[in-house]
Amino acid sequence: MIRKFTLFSIDFLITLFSAVLSLFIRFGFDFESIKEFFSVSLIQVIIMSVSYILNLFYSIVWSYTSLKELLIVFRGTLLGYLATLGFFYFYRGAVLPRSIGFLTFLSSLVLISASRLFLSWYNNIDFKRIKNSEKRIAILGANNEGVALFDEINRRPELGRVICFVDDEKKNIGRKIRGIPVKGPINDLKKILEDYNITELIIALPNATSKYIRDIVGNIRDLKIQIKVLPGIYELTDNKLKIVQLRQLNVEDIIGRQAVKINFKEVEEYIKDKTVLVTGAGGSIGSEICRQVIKLNPRELLLLGRGENSIYEIYEELKENLPKISLKRLIGDISDQRRMQMIFQEFKPSIVFHAAAHKHVDIMQENPVEAFRVNSFGTKILADLSEKFEVERFIFISTDKAVNPTSIMGLSKRLGEIYIKSVGKGSKTNFGIVRFGNVFGSRGSVPLKFKKQIEAGGPITITDPRMKRFFMTIPEAVALVLQAGAYAKSGDLFVLDMGEQISIEALAREMILLSGLVPDQDIKIVYTGMRPGEKLYEELFLREEKVFKTAHPKIMKVEGKNSFSREEISEIILKVLELGYQKKLKDLIEFLSKYVPDLSIRI
Repeated sequence: MIRKFTLFSIDFLITLFSAVLSLFIRFGFDFESIKEFFSVSLIQVIIMSVSYILNLFYSIVWSYTSLKELLIVFRGTLLGYLATLGFFYFYRGAVLPRSIGFLTFLSSLVLISASRLFLSWYNNIDFKRIKNSEKRIAILGANNEGVALFDEINRRPELGRVICFVDDEKKNIGRKIRGIPVKGPINDLKKILEDYNITELIIALPNATSKYIRDIVGNIRDLKIQIKVLPGIYELTDNKLKIVQLRQLNVEDIIGRQAVKINFKEVEEYIKDKTVLVTGAGGSIGSEICRQVIKLNPRELLLLGRGENSIYEIYEELKENLPKISLKRLIGDISDQRRMQMIFQEFKPSIVFHAAAHKHVDIMQENPVEAFRVNSFGTKILADLSEKFEVERFIFISTDKAVNPTSIMGLSKRLGEIYIKSVGKGSKTNFGIVRFGNVFGSRGSVPLKFKKQIEAGGPITITDPRMKRFFMTIPEAVALVLQAGAYAKSGDLFVLDMGEQISIEALAREMILLSGLVPDQDIKIVYTGMRPGEKLYEELFLREEKVFKTAHPKIMKVEGKNSFSREEISEIILKVLELGYQKKLKDLIEFLSKYVPDLSIRI
C-alpha cells in the first residue's frame, strides 16, 4: 500500500511539474498570466491523476518494465488528457488553453515513462555482479555447452562475470561470442588466465578425458585458481545442461573420466517397451543402470533389492524425474528361490540386469558362505528362472577380481561367470557377462575412503605403495554395460577397456592436492600392509582367454575354455555352498582348486 501511494505521489508531482512547465513555456515569465491559469491547470492535474488510478498504474510490477507497460502509461495519460478536454468542453466556467493542455499531457507522458524505465533499471542493476566482480571467469570451450553456461551465468550475477572463452578452434579464436572474446589456443591457457586475471576456470567439455583434464590442471596448478567442470555426458540430466550440474573438479575428472559414446538407438531397440528387472537396484551400479535404462522408455522398470531404504531412495529419485514410467519396488534376496520365482511369475521381465552382489573383499574373506550364497548360488537362481520364463536378455555384472582370484569374493563371482557361460550355450535367452574393474563413487570405494580421511585431517592409509587399480566412473561403466547388452548371446563374456591402471598412491596424492592441501605435510600417507585376498594389481583376462574387438572400441569380447556342462557347474555351486555352511573353508578351497586352477587363496 505504501509503495502504491509513493508511486501515485510521484506521478502527481510529475504531472503538477508538467503543468507548471507548460505554463512557463506558454507565458514565459508573465507571472500574472501564470497565476491566472494555474488553478485551471490544476484541474487537469487532478483529472489525469484520477485516470492513472483507473488505468491500474499501481497494480503493475514496474521492476520489469517493457513496451507493454509503457503502452499502459500512454493509454492512462492520453485518456486523462481527453477527459480534461471533455471536462472543459462541457464546463464553460473556465478555459484551458489547448497548448497548455497538450504540453502538460506530453510532458507527463515523457516524464512518467522515464520514471518507470529508471525504476526498472535501478531494481535490476547488477549490484550482485558489481559485488562479485572479483570472480572473473574463463570458460574453456567455445561450444554449445560453453555458450549455454555463459547465458546462465549472465542471468545469475552471484556466479561472477565471464571475461573470456578459451578454445582450440582456429575459426573461433579472435572472434567474439555474446560480446565476449574467444582466446586460444588452449596450449596458451596459463598465459591467458594470467593476462586476464582470471580467478575461476570452468571446463565446459563434457567429453573431455581424464588425461586431457589432468594435463590442463597440471599446467595451471600454481595459479591457485578455482576450477569447475561440467559433468560427463552421461551425468547430464536428459542430456541437457543445467547450471546446477556445474561442480568442483574432483578426482574422477582427473583420473577416471573417459570419452564414452554408445549407440543409443541400438541400446534403446532392446529396452524400449520392455519390462526390465534390475537386481541390486539400490546399489551403486544397479541404481545407475536404473537411471540410464529409464531414459530408454521401458514399459516397466522393476527395482529389486534386499534393503528397503536403498530401493526407496532410487524409486523416489526416478519417480521425481520421470513420473510417467511404471516402477515397481521389489524387496527380496536373490538367493531366495521361492521369492525370485514369485517375481518372475508375476512380472515376466523381458530384460534382466543382474547387479546384486557382495563386493567387499575383506568382509567376504570373513563371511565366505555369504559370498557363495549370493554371488554364485543367487546368480544360478536368476539365470535358471530367466531361461524358464523366456527372458530375452540377461546381463551379469562381473568383476576383474574374478580373474586369477586371490579372494573369496573374486572366486564367488568367477563361479557366477562359469555358470552363465554354461547356461548360455544353446539357450533361447541371450546371456551375457560384463567384466570390469573399480568404479568411482561406489560405496566403500577407495576414493570415498580417502575423502573421509582427508576431511578428518588424515592420515590416508594405503596397504602398499606399489598397488594399482583400474578405475572408471559409474555412469560411463554403466553406459558400456548397456551397449554390451546389445551384443550379448550364448553366454558371451565382454570386458570393458578401462585404460591404464592407476597407482593408488598417486590417487591419494591427487586427492590431497585437489583439497588444497600438501601431501606428506598437511596430510600424511601411512602404509599398512596388504590384507588377505588383496592383489597388488588387477587383471582383466585369464591367460587362456582370447580377446576380440567388437563394434565398440571400449568393449572387448573374450573367449576362453569352458569345459563345464550346466549340470556340472550347478553341482559344484551346491557343493561349495554346503561346505560353506559347514565352515569347511579349507576343504572348499581345495575342492574348487580342481575346477578353478588359477585361484590363489591363502586360508
